[in-house]
This record gives sequence, structure tokens and C-alpha cells, in this order.
Amino acid sequence: MFNRNTLSVAMATLLLSACGSSSDSNDQAKENNEVEMPKFALAYKQAVSGEAEYLLPANDLMQGQINANGVGAEQLGWNYYYPVGNTIFVSGYENFETVSYKLNSDGELARQGAFVFNNALEVFGADGDDYLLASDEPRDGTHTTRTLYTVSAESGHIIRQVGYSIFDEDTGTPGEGTVGWATALVVRGDELFVPFHKLDDQGWYTTPAPDEALVAIYDYPLNDGASPKAIISDDRTSHIGVNGSTTGLILTDSGDMYSFSNGTIAAGFSPASTKPSGILKIANGESDFAQHYFFNIEEATNGGSIFWMDYVGGNKAIARLLVDKKGEAPWSAFGRTNFNQKLVIIDLAAKTVTDVANVPLHAKRYSSPVEVVNGKVYVSIEEETQAYIYEVDIETATATQGAEIQGKTVKGVYYLAD
Repeated sequence: MFNRNTLSVAMATLLLSACGSSSDSNDQAKENNEVEMPKFALAYKQAVSGEAEYLLPANDLMQGQINANGVGAEQLGWNYYYPVGNTIFVSGYENFETVSYKLNSDGELARQGAFVFNNALEVFGADGDDYLLASDEPRDGTHTTRTLYTVSAESGHIIRQVGYSIFDEDTGTPGEGTVGWATALVVRGDELFVPFHKLDDQGWYTTPAPDEALVAIYDYPLNDGASPKAIISDDRTSHIGVNGSTTGLILTDSGDMYSFSNGTIAAGFSPASTKPSGILKIANGESDFAQHYFFNIEEATNGGSIFWMDYVGGNKAIARLLVDKKGEAPWSAFGRTNFNQKLVIIDLAAKTVTDVANVPLHAKRYSSPVEVVNGKVYVSIEEETQAYIYEVDIETATATQGAEIQGKTVKGVYYLAD
């Protein structure tokens, strides 16, 4: 197996190119500043049996092919990926270990630190550029205390962990109560905002009462044993976020927060919500949903529903919409047989949705947080027989096809340069 501690810059230059050179030539080019140092890390997933995942270095996303042939740090099992500052955290869903990587002064993607945990971490957030926030979920449906980890982005080590509760309705009869399933961790000032779903407590992942948006609010930092100081709700739309997404609630530059709701069978809601897919706002300085603001996405997009959304600056978000509901089946949006996701730019303040030009309808099971680089974001677009990186210009809502993905997907693109 390739050395997991460092990924050489020589290998990085091969990642997106069909040709290479000897290590001596690369060393000489590096000394002459002819080799462009890697700036990105890619969370790459193979398409072959086992679908192994790798963290790959890259300096050019717009040409060549992306694969793990002799390149990259192999990760164990299925993973979540979350960037904090110039650090990328890789958190195992099956192996219960979180590893962090940074680019060092030689342009190498170096492993920083690691920690282990008892239950899979499935929702993430950040406290500025310095700390990762990570929490487990009630995957077994039981009314157990959740654990919130605070992790240094510099060292990759846990600096604090506390037990806390989100929402707990225990009737004493399994299947009749509900538990809270978080879909984001957002710090604003001295408060932590945690949107969540109410799931049945029998572990079936059904949503017995999906027709309201819910956010738990805590004093931050949390004390051990913390419970929400308030739970706010809104019945204009459904539960916030979707399973596996860490950006159900996003914080803008102005301090306003916006949430997205889906509510469809395809996105894992059972029963489906009767409320439209929509966006709610929590204004800067406020701790409740703004009653004057509601963006009805279904109405604005002729039946579309948001499957994922993330902030890209200037009160805008990039999003994926489910647009063709024919043959809709439970959890079908998470598969690779329905290519019915459209990439759009949403102006949150103006309440407009603009299709990103030149991007085909596609499938996407997991969308990692994006990073804005000089007004551009990079996303993986998977069609039935091919997959590519696309560079999206936020201002013009246009995209350019880039490197071919010789595998199943790139789960995320992360800018790690200073």
C-alpha cells in the first residue's frame, strides 16, 4: 500500500496527466520551481469491486484523468470528508477513526493526526478555521446521549468532548417515540444551531411527523450533559436537510442563516411531507425563523425539491434539485439509477433559482461541502456512463467540463493551499 503519511509532489504531478517523468527530473524541476505544487485534495472513490476510497493530491482539475494508479492515501471503508481551514478531515463510517491531512511546505499531503470514537460520526461543522465539530447520530433508534467532539484543525486531536441531547420523545414503546437526527452543526457567536429530523425510535428511519422544520439551539460552547435552551419550529416546510448531508443549515457572511427542506420519499422521508420543499431564514441576531421570509422551491422550480445546498458567498448558494419524480421510490435519490439532479445557483436574498449552464442531469449520493476558489467551485458530476469534474463560475452560473473521473465519483474537492 502507498505510504499514508506523505504523498509526494512528484506523484501529484502525474494525477491528472497521461504522461510523467523520472523522479530525478521532477526533483530538478521542483528545485527550479517548474513543478506547480498541489493545491487541492480530492476524495476519490473507485468504481471497481469494493469501491476503495483515496485522498488524492492535485494541482490541475481541468484536464486529464483522475484515478488512483500509484497515487494517493487509501482510506478504510466509506468515509465522510469535511474541510476546516487548510485541513481536510476524513471520518470513517465503518472503521470509527478520523484522520486529518494538510499540505506541508514541500507540497506534500501529510497526515496530521487521528482519533477514534465509539459510534460513527455523521454530522459535522466548524468553529471558524480552527476547530472541527463532529457528532454521532441515534443510528440504533435508542434514546442514548449523543457525543459532540471538538477537534483541533492544527493537530487533528480531540480537545473536548461532551454528551448532549437533541430531541428525545420516549413513550416507553419502541416505534411510538422519536429521536433527533442532526443535519448540521452551525456556530454563530455564543450559540450552536442544530437542525434535525424526528425519526422513529425503532431504528426504521421513518419520519412519523415530517411537516415542520426544527432547529435546536444551545449555549456555546456546550457543557457536558447539555440540552437545547430552545427548539424552534416552522410549519411552512418539512424537516431540514437530508440524511448524509452536513449543510442542512448554512451561515452567510452577513450572519443570516438559511435552511433547506426536501420532504420527499426519494430523499428518505417516510411518510413524505405534505409541505413544499423550501428555504427558511434565521436573521442575524435572531433566534427564530423569520416570518417574513419563505422561499417555496417547488413553486419557483415547477416541482423541484432541494437535495443538497451549500453557501458560496454573496448571499448565494449552490444546490442540487431533484427534478423528475417519475418512478420515485424510497431513498432513490441516493442511488445511481435515477439521473434526475440539476445543478443550480440560488440567490437567497432575491429568491431566484438559476440553472448552471452546461451541466447535464446527473446522480449524486453524497455531496461534500464546497470551497470557493477565486469565484469558482468544483463539483463532481456523474452520468450513467461517464463522470467529470466541472468548474462552476458562481457569478455567471456557467460551468466548464474538466478532468475525467476514471472511477465512481469524487466525493469532494478541497483547497488546502495557504
